Amino acid sequence: MLVYLEMLPDSSDRAKLEQVYLRYRGLMFHVASRILNNVSDAEDAVHQSFISIAEHIEKISSPVCTKTQSFVVTIVERKAIDIYRRKTRQRVVPLEDEAAGLPVDMESARLGPLAAAIGRLSARYRQYILLKYDCGYSNQEIADMLGLSYEGVHSLDRRAKKKLKALLEEEGVTL
Repeated sequence: MLVYLEMLPDSSDRAKLEQVYLRYRGLMFHVASRILNNVSDAEDAVHQSFISIAEHIEKISSPVCTKTQSFVVTIVERKAIDIYRRKTRQRVVPLEDEAAGLPVDMESARLGPLAAAIGRLSARYRQYILLKYDCGYSNQEIADMLGLSYEGVHSLDRRAKKKLKALLEEEGVTL
């Protein structure tokens, strides 16, 4: 709560925000939880809401009234919906530990030359190759998942294939 109070230079605004915080934080958390169905996301929505309330504290004439309650609930609903939309736009990619960049134990596994070469790729190239050819994602889907542009994924595609080809040629595999 001190973070929110520090945002305000005027002591009367601080007192007003403190009353709003003490009065409506439970209600705000309940509203956000109902929308998000996730405790940590609901806490984030309430936090973002209090920052917004602190920025617009001049719009609150009386901290304890139905108008203020409506204002506070509207803000937390909008913040929760924003978080919900952001979460639904992000795709969750189940990655194997090897795809996330952990080293592959080449000695204990009996791998073919292609699997061994993929295992020797850098984590970024290996992740791309596995998403594209093992999981079957399109370049646009991979761009969305990795937070890259389509052109960036296209470049990653060319570089990963070039590096994989070089590693295979080192192993004596001709393409």
